[in-house]
Amino acid sequence: MRNLDIVNMKNSIKGRKSKILKLFLCFLLLGVSYSFANNNNYSQLKTLSVNVNNKTLREVFQTIEKTSQFVFFYLDDAINLDRKVSIDSKDKKIDEILTELFEGTSCTYRISDRQVFISGKSAAVSAAQQQNARKITGRVTDTKGEPLIGVNVTVKGNSSVGTITDMDGKYTLPVPSGKITLVFSYIGYMAQEIVVGSQSTIDVVLLDDAQALEEVVVVGYGTMKKSDLTGSVSSISSDRFKVGTDLSPQQLMQGAFSGVNISQNSGKPGGSNTIRVRGGTSISASNDPLYVIDGVPINSSAGVSSSHIASNGSNTDFFDQESVNPLASINPNDIESINILKDASATAIYGSRGANGVIMITTKKGKKGVKQLDYSYSLGISNVSNKLDVLTGDEYRKAVNDLGLTLDDKGDNADWQDRIFRTAISQNHYLSFMSGGEDTNYRASLGYSDQEGVMLGSGMTSANARMNINHTALDGKLKLSMNLNYGETNADQAPVSNTVGSEMGSSMLYEAYVFNPTYPVYNDEGDFYDVPPYRVNPVSFASEILDERKNRKFLGNLTADWNFYKPFTFQVNLGYTYNSIERNSYISKSNLLGNGNGGYVSVQKLQDYSRLLETILKYNQKFGKHSIDAMLGYSYQYFYDEGNHTRAYGFLSDTFKWYSLAAAKTVESISSFAESNTLISMYGRINYNYGDKYLFTATVRRDGSSRFGADHKWGVFPSAAASWRISQEEFYHSDILTDLKLRVSYGITGNQEIGNYNSLNTLGASTNGYLVGGEKVTIVLPQQYSNPDIKWEQTAQTDIGLDFGLFNGRIHGSIDYYYKKTTDLLLSVAVPSPSLITSQIANVGSVKNQGIEIDLGFDVLRTKDFSWDINLNFSRNKNELISLSNDKWTGENMKVAPCQGQGLSGSYAQLVMPGQPLGTFYGKKFIGIKDGKEQFANDGESEIIGCAQPDFTYGISTTLRYKNWSLSMNLRGSVGNDVYNCTANNLAYLNNLPGRNVLKEAVTAGVNREEAKVFSSRFIEDGSFLRMDNLSLGYDFSFKPLRITHARVFVSGQNLFTITGYSGLDPEVNSEVSRTGVAPMGVDYLSYPKARTFTMGINVSF
Repeated sequence: MRNLDIVNMKNSIKGRKSKILKLFLCFLLLGVSYSFANNNNYSQLKTLSVNVNNKTLREVFQTIEKTSQFVFFYLDDAINLDRKVSIDSKDKKIDEILTELFEGTSCTYRISDRQVFISGKSAAVSAAQQQNARKITGRVTDTKGEPLIGVNVTVKGNSSVGTITDMDGKYTLPVPSGKITLVFSYIGYMAQEIVVGSQSTIDVVLLDDAQALEEVVVVGYGTMKKSDLTGSVSSISSDRFKVGTDLSPQQLMQGAFSGVNISQNSGKPGGSNTIRVRGGTSISASNDPLYVIDGVPINSSAGVSSSHIASNGSNTDFFDQESVNPLASINPNDIESINILKDASATAIYGSRGANGVIMITTKKGKKGVKQLDYSYSLGISNVSNKLDVLTGDEYRKAVNDLGLTLDDKGDNADWQDRIFRTAISQNHYLSFMSGGEDTNYRASLGYSDQEGVMLGSGMTSANARMNINHTALDGKLKLSMNLNYGETNADQAPVSNTVGSEMGSSMLYEAYVFNPTYPVYNDEGDFYDVPPYRVNPVSFASEILDERKNRKFLGNLTADWNFYKPFTFQVNLGYTYNSIERNSYISKSNLLGNGNGGYVSVQKLQDYSRLLETILKYNQKFGKHSIDAMLGYSYQYFYDEGNHTRAYGFLSDTFKWYSLAAAKTVESISSFAESNTLISMYGRINYNYGDKYLFTATVRRDGSSRFGADHKWGVFPSAAASWRISQEEFYHSDILTDLKLRVSYGITGNQEIGNYNSLNTLGASTNGYLVGGEKVTIVLPQQYSNPDIKWEQTAQTDIGLDFGLFNGRIHGSIDYYYKKTTDLLLSVAVPSPSLITSQIANVGSVKNQGIEIDLGFDVLRTKDFSWDINLNFSRNKNELISLSNDKWTGENMKVAPCQGQGLSGSYAQLVMPGQPLGTFYGKKFIGIKDGKEQFANDGESEIIGCAQPDFTYGISTTLRYKNWSLSMNLRGSVGNDVYNCTANNLAYLNNLPGRNVLKEAVTAGVNREEAKVFSSRFIEDGSFLRMDNLSLGYDFSFKPLRITHARVFVSGQNLFTITGYSGLDPEVNSEVSRTGVAPMGVDYLSYPKARTFTMGINVSF
């Protein structure tokens, strides 16, 4: 019966996938049909009314573009755009109007869909020359093989002889005889000159011009040219994103920036990430950066500490405790660019939320004159990249017999890891449509993914929809934009807990490592083979312990920009976010973990929302060589979150699960909460530019937060920066170092992510009470004392940077040195006795980070058919805790990162102590094994035995293109970081036998079975690694019979290999062993294994 249920469940899932796939295909076919119909009929069906009197030809073109979707392409030198014309046409087609406009002139036109190509016959080619003239034809494309529309093709020295390319990038140009050179020019691309000679067909590939096409980066409340930046900002655009299935937005930029360390906390579908920008600045508050999506700051910490359902002594400790990825609802295909603000000059505009850096995510928008339908599909196949080396069945038999222990041998020779791991299949569908006219453009998209986890019982489906609309009015003076995004994820989570391992708790991974390898999966009755009371069959977790989590997220904003008077623009931004988490978990009556309770259920519901109002006055003006860009703003943002959690047990049937809590015999606990906070801000910024040589930036922000004490609710966060473009000076002459800019900045930012109500007196209900008249009376007791002196953690940062370019940008890069010091750290300090409250939150201590960052880019080789680019980055950060005390409070060294597992309870892996970096491992120093006993230095006294902070990190990416082929590769690494292998600390001792399996190391190490487990440097390992993150091979093509303007097929591999000396599953891991929802750095215990994934897919544009 059990196997039949599993088959039915799989068939149900397949049926659901089939329906969704059919729905997407129907949507695709409808979209393609719509696109075809419009492409064929628009110019034939569209009628226009044009009534102008004595207007220039340029003005007529602009009038037609505003009232239709037509876009004009022409060569300026070949057409007299200032020629005055008069026309009165009503309900006529575009070709009739153009015929009337160009009557009596040498101009000709060609209409292709919504594109109108206009050219003029050159008078410079005489009649005699025309007799000897010959036609040159060809096609102009970019380095990706995509056609370039409207490229100017002229004869050198006689620009009146020329034409432009059509929508396919093609051109035809009659040229006179003789020595002729053609010039191909296009905005944003390097001009090319080609001698015609005897050629009649000349195809050209134009290369991006880094000098002509100024890269624009997104900064706080605006954009800037990269060359004008005075602060430290890193950016990556969509064409440099990694390729593969189920990549999170964080993984797109992993390894791409210096000073930004991004690591996956586990390998589970939809897993969270740890991001540190220039090191951690806090102990108790959040170290996560601020995320700003299309101008809306989001609350990434809401629900983080509440989304886990484990607690000391709880029967739900077996379940996954990893927090939710705050960007899970954003489809990576919708992202246009990601910018990271790193220094105080860039982040101070966000004041109290900028201390940990700011990640700006900008999504894709519609484009003027472009109507395009895109569809992409990818299929991924994943397997675990590594397994632990535990004893096989035969090795287990021998080890138990050699120790003279009783062996319960059922004759099997199982690898339980193979039995719970599987080959996982992932599918991704993505559909988008964009259209743009003169005044309005939009882009809409739908995405769906179905990702199986490499562990049985785990997987995630996600769906998202996005709509971005932009509109201009009042002759371009009023600009409106609306961005809407909705995402939903449904996850089946394997019970992988980082806090189990004792005889009273277990989880799927732990049992796979320790379950007797001679035992079978099923007993003679067809039920899972368990060993009461504690050893649970690993395979049973997949079907008998359920953990479903549904996450819904909406993000939307409406922005209006009104250029009401020349240099002044007034902007209003309204934003709203909503997030909900529903988590339902159940332990079956038939499972060993639940049968003592008659079935056990946990139901949790969380939700949060925020409302944003921003008003900004902008000023932008030039006075000769002087340029001023200034702004003043006001911001109001309100945050609210609430939740409830119910635990119950004792069900007559597993059918009830979480659907009917009333069917439970006992409701174990009910808890709920609701809280809110408000942030009000006034801010300003001024940028001054003199002659593109001297640039100055000053910002100030005043924040008021309800989270802080009555005496410190307001904080002021200023910054100043300057840069000098040395290469623009008249005295500077160099053909090698062609670009050179020096930057200096200083600023103060804050951190308000400390939770709510920490400055207030709070009361709470006690689980104990009194019986009065036979009824229980709940006791309400103080939970914390008020502290009106609680204030912001403040980070002061200095940055000195140098931007440079060699050989006209063929080699480019930047070098930054920074020093930042965080003061007024918020810590829990002891309250003097006697007191009902034993600890208090207060501002004590300080921490510093200093380091160097290097980014390098190499345009190694570019020819007509081949190009090769390389990007390198290097980061070194030194972190140090300066103090844990001040003149009022004295903080003690803090033990963090509790060691988990049987025999290790009460031990801690890390110590927070002055003079050392955060993440310092503190314990006994292992020096060897003698006579079967572990030996420790200094009579076993604890000392510093390692640090989770790396000495440096680096990233390497490269892209090679040959004709239509492209190959990209991303590698990254870390050197000097230590990892506590808590899993080995549990499984490398013979005292586990015979009840639990062990690592092979336990047999070969030489430690006697009588010896107890000890946390020591024996299990602190070097976690340095080099990882091949991504390798992708693609081919680009077009297929005009099906109106496919561009298509790309690709294969890629993710996590292909890792070079490391670490003995655990993966050196890049942060296990949540603290039960807080935030994982300590550098601890590896029972982490969901990372997968190696191979993907193939196709992207098609119509």
